[in-house]
Amino acid sequence: MVPVEKALAIILAEARPLPDETMRLDDALSRVLAEDVPSDTDLPPFDRAAMDGYALRAADVAGAPAALEVVGEIRAGQWPDLTVGPGQAARIMTGAPLPPGADAVQQVEKTQPLDEFRVTILAPVAEGANVAPRGSEVRAGEIVLARGRVIDPAAVAVLASAGKARVRVSRRPLVSILVTGDEIVDVSAVPGPGQIRNSNGPSVAAQARLAGADVRLVGVAPDRQEAIEAALRAGLPADGLVVSGGVSAGDYDLVEPALVELGATFLFTKVAIKPGAPLVFGRLGETLVFGLPGNPVSAQVTFDLFVRPALLKMQGARVLGRPRVRVELRDGIRNRSGRKSHVPARVRFEGARLVARPVRSMGSGDLAAHARANALVVIEADRPQAAAGETAEAVLLGNFLEDDGAPL
Repeated sequence: MVPVEKALAIILAEARPLPDETMRLDDALSRVLAEDVPSDTDLPPFDRAAMDGYALRAADVAGAPAALEVVGEIRAGQWPDLTVGPGQAARIMTGAPLPPGADAVQQVEKTQPLDEFRVTILAPVAEGANVAPRGSEVRAGEIVLARGRVIDPAAVAVLASAGKARVRVSRRPLVSILVTGDEIVDVSAVPGPGQIRNSNGPSVAAQARLAGADVRLVGVAPDRQEAIEAALRAGLPADGLVVSGGVSAGDYDLVEPALVELGATFLFTKVAIKPGAPLVFGRLGETLVFGLPGNPVSAQVTFDLFVRPALLKMQGARVLGRPRVRVELRDGIRNRSGRKSHVPARVRFEGARLVARPVRSMGSGDLAAHARANALVVIEADRPQAAAGETAEAVLLGNFLEDDGAPL
């Protein structure tokens, strides 16, 4: 068996960057940026009022309260056509340019208008207070977003501020997904004796889409080598081919022979991980091939740990793995497998500590239990047990921040 870290290193070495493409900013959400983006202007582009109030000279109100002459009003989007002289002030709105002569803004809550042309400033204000100076956020030419960043809503705002109506991003990988097994029936079907609904197809497709891939659903192939070969051919060409089931050592685990018949080469066929030891990885021409276990939890865990990083690397993402943290265990965990164990768990903050409790599960087929997990607690292969109160590493899953507040 290949150790987990070595298996991931092999996969990432084979995951080659995909070509770039240019697209409208409005369509670029969740794509991976394929260029460094400089700002085309100073941000802010002028000295800007940070709040509603009065633009004035700080020296004039050092002995506040002080009465000043109001010489006009400046709104956001309006360039000032006035100058603030000694003993004067101008009404100003948040985001408006600071007028010549003024060096500070006093917030409106600390003022008292006397009439239309006079105002009392009730408190002193320091020079530069409540003003965002030109270029204080970003200087023209400064890189505001680096390539490899996944474009989220905050990045969209930055790109828009930098004038990037069109952005260069990495092409999405195309991933074909095949499920095998005589026992698998369609989601809409009523399972007969010995049958189960196809949960792996939709769940693995969802994981691939969340990793930025376009998905082609090949369907379900029965446990016959000719049928599996035909389904594999239907999944080509693709950047990745993910097969669920049929990769263990049983008489009807026929995915590996089918791949060999099509000309695939394998880089490993077993990984020292629990769940999911029968994990196959190789190449079929230019296509990366992943053979995942048929047990649903094993398929989801191995996809998250091995396939997801490969898809992100293809897109040039800087961050490939899930966040990893140390947690305090609320319950003990046994690991007699001799493999690196990834135990579905609930992790949450208790004050400044992160605590974890394994999800009660009936094994790698218990989908309902896995759906309650927001992390995987990692127990090393040479650690036969971890007692309550001890610490361990945990891989935080995508739903970690969606804490429902239920007790652990």
